[in-house]
Amino acid sequence: MPTAKPLAQVLAKTERRVFVTADSHFGHADAMQWYGRQYPSVDAMDAALLEGINARVDAQDILLHLGDFMVKGGGRKWERDDFKRAHEYRDRIHCKRVHLIQGNHDPRGEEKFDLLFASVDEIVSVKGVQGIEERVVLFHYPLEQWQGRPTGAMHLHGHVHGFGTDVARRHDCGVDQKDNGCTPLCLNELLKRMRATPPSGFVRA
Repeated sequence: MPTAKPLAQVLAKTERRVFVTADSHFGHADAMQWYGRQYPSVDAMDAALLEGINARVDAQDILLHLGDFMVKGGGRKWERDDFKRAHEYRDRIHCKRVHLIQGNHDPRGEEKFDLLFASVDEIVSVKGVQGIEERVVLFHYPLEQWQGRPTGAMHLHGHVHGFGTDVARRHDCGVDQKDNGCTPLCLNELLKRMRATPPSGFVRA
């Protein structure tokens, strides 16, 4: 159920462990071929991804999902069965606090879907998360010029399934990015690694 507090405020104040992932694409059979996921079936893929989440993220932790939680079949309109399947996937995740940053496959303005998550946002920009002073920008899509980039801000995203370009202090958090191991990343550890690299500064197109 959506939280009353903005996610930026939650992240800036929490002492809970925080994890981040993206692009699970639950129920999406084509994901196996398109993104090279080596599973014998979509059910096996879903089970492995859910097991990966539950193995790392405890019930009392916070999980940030940077979009494309589930991919429905057929047309763009979500039907009753689609919401039911999304609910079933969410129920299989042990973590109680899953926050969604909307991706292109997530429905907009659908209460039945939004209520599966502690909060639903388009983009979140926060300072002070996990004791890191630099700004962190959370968005489904990779940005070229995110807020605070010239002064060292970091940007976490999904969408590109491991096919994006390397940019200092920007990271693809999707399950298909080869260094992520198909499991959520510990936010504190990830940000510490990212801030060990120098800011990329302002880059003109």
